[in-house]
Amino acid sequence: MATQLRPDLPSTFADNPNILTLDQALSLDVRESNRLYARHLNRHLLEIYAILGLDDLDVRAAKGTVLHLADGRRILDFSTGMGAAGLGHNHPRVIAAERLCHDRAVLDIIKLAPHKLQAALAYNLAEILPDPLDTSFFATSGAEANEAAMKLAERVQTPKGKTKFLCMQGAFHGKTHGALSLTTATNVHSGFLLGVPKENILYIPYGDIEAMRAAIAQETGPKGNGIIAAIIEPIRGTACEVPPPGYLTQFADLCRTNDILSIFDEVKVGCGRTGRFCAFMHEDVVPDIVTLAKTLGGGKRAIGAMVTSHALFAKAYGNRNDCTLHSSTFSGIGETCAVAIETLNALYEDGLIDNARTMGGYLETRLEELRTKYPRTLLEVRGRGLFRAIRLNFGEEMVSKLVDVSGSTLFQTYQTVLIGALARQLFERHDVMVHFQPGARDMLHFMPPFIVTKSQIDQLIDGLDDILGRGIAESALRFVAGNVKRIISSRVKG
Repeated sequence: MATQLRPDLPSTFADNPNILTLDQALSLDVRESNRLYARHLNRHLLEIYAILGLDDLDVRAAKGTVLHLADGRRILDFSTGMGAAGLGHNHPRVIAAERLCHDRAVLDIIKLAPHKLQAALAYNLAEILPDPLDTSFFATSGAEANEAAMKLAERVQTPKGKTKFLCMQGAFHGKTHGALSLTTATNVHSGFLLGVPKENILYIPYGDIEAMRAAIAQETGPKGNGIIAAIIEPIRGTACEVPPPGYLTQFADLCRTNDILSIFDEVKVGCGRTGRFCAFMHEDVVPDIVTLAKTLGGGKRAIGAMVTSHALFAKAYGNRNDCTLHSSTFSGIGETCAVAIETLNALYEDGLIDNARTMGGYLETRLEELRTKYPRTLLEVRGRGLFRAIRLNFGEEMVSKLVDVSGSTLFQTYQTVLIGALARQLFERHDVMVHFQPGARDMLHFMPPFIVTKSQIDQLIDGLDDILGRGIAESALRFVAGNVKRIISSRVKG
């Protein structure tokens, strides 16, 4: 039975508020849940979900690679929270770790003494990562991990008079103030004062080592260059772009010879997604700082990590006065660390990193078969391991005759309409969930869990084959026909 809320509930403070119980919250029907979402969270985001056909996604259970809906449908999840659920949903080892913590009444939060689970997790990361990466700071997200990396780099380098960060054009490092300053993949800066002023940021093309040499040379004077650190995604996340072979090694070498700290942002691809624990491990290179998140939380917990060398950490925070200059209330909660510890063990003991490499190769082979079959539409297969994307050629002139997006604040290009149409058709026709990025509107992304099987990959490929065989025009027609008003107005009723 759907939960009914009192329509006359006052909005002013009440001594006895009419709040929902957990059981009532889990029992909300989709219509009532969406009403609350629109009123109390983000009605415009709800509109985006509606356009993609996902506003009525009533998930009753999530296990492994499958979302079980209330109507009996089983949705194959090839997005997994844009990579966060690398182990899949509700992995049994993660559930068991949480249950063990509950049974033992494990301490979650203590700020006045060390926590053994934080120490154990930091040790595990030091064992996995190459020397000298042996000292961790725990956060609750990738953006926070990148903020910690930036702050550590500033502490080490600003006493030398350095003031600038070097980053890649089209990068994404997060939406908190500092990380936002280094994010250029899509327009998320509007209306914000950046944590790092624009004049203190150098932007260079991704994968172009000569552009990096030139930027460093231009900033170098009699006293050296003024660059604090250079940050890079070992695979550029928004565009699923793998750099040229040897580029990361050259990148780190240039940093080292010019007294610039190197930061590798492995938030999206780290913890096994590419078939190695970190994507940079496909080369013989070690950065000064690496950041992790997403898969580290086992699909159940919010945790990020900045890992650096003991020497650099000591330079930044190596005395009693400075050791708490950067901290967080929820840094390394006990049960969250327990889940991360079990996640790392599952990656190795269950061969999940190896499976990511094997299934990633199979996914690439099947996608390349589609590219051969539809060369005019499917232009390119990108990525590594289980982070893959296809670049598509849309006949934009066709959809431009169907709908005018010039007044839309949401779907500002025809590419967005067309990629949205393709994603929705995969969901509605073939029970497969995928995603795309605002900064790369001609690409469809695939980030399944590391437990994905060949038959599940085949389901994705069969769905893509069917849609591409029918033609992009049909997907666009169906999509536009059901969403003309939404696309143009970008409004939702509250």
